[in-house]
Amino acid sequence: MRSLGPRLEIAVSLTILMVGAAVVAAMHLTWPEQRLPAMAYSVSSGESDIQQLKPFEINDISGAAVELTPGAEGERKVRLSNPNPVDIIVESLSAVPGQPLDATQKRVAGCPAGVLSVVPLKDIVEIPAGGAVEVVMKVQVAVDVPAACSDLVFPLTYSGRAKHA
Repeated sequence: MRSLGPRLEIAVSLTILMVGAAVVAAMHLTWPEQRLPAMAYSVSSGESDIQQLKPFEINDISGAAVELTPGAEGERKVRLSNPNPVDIIVESLSAVPGQPLDATQKRVAGCPAGVLSVVPLKDIVEIPAGGAVEVVMKVQVAVDVPAACSDLVFPLTYSGRAKHA
């Protein structure tokens, strides 16, 4: 291999460095914007000059449990409370069943959380400033419920999204 000479070696080295710098700059300018992780609930105002909304409260007030017979349907009554001094509109509300617990509050591996599902609320709900509204969510039980699911409690994690009315 033949030597390029000191001046040509410096020129080639500088060219390689400049191409590398251009690639790094292009990556920086085109890199996707970092996204925040999903939250249990979120509040959007849609307008930057309006005060920040406090999260609305979600409380299951049903009392009685849904009977876990195969293919059964039940209801969960949920109270949505608005701690804000302005009316809000709840755009979405859903619930995800967790791993079921026995009477001693221990997880039961033979009963998957997937045997229970909660239908997300389809309608938007307006809640007055400082007020509360009760809604009903439909709960469905799978047709093939394992025997290990007898007498268990399924914790539900509710989430929703709201904005200024």
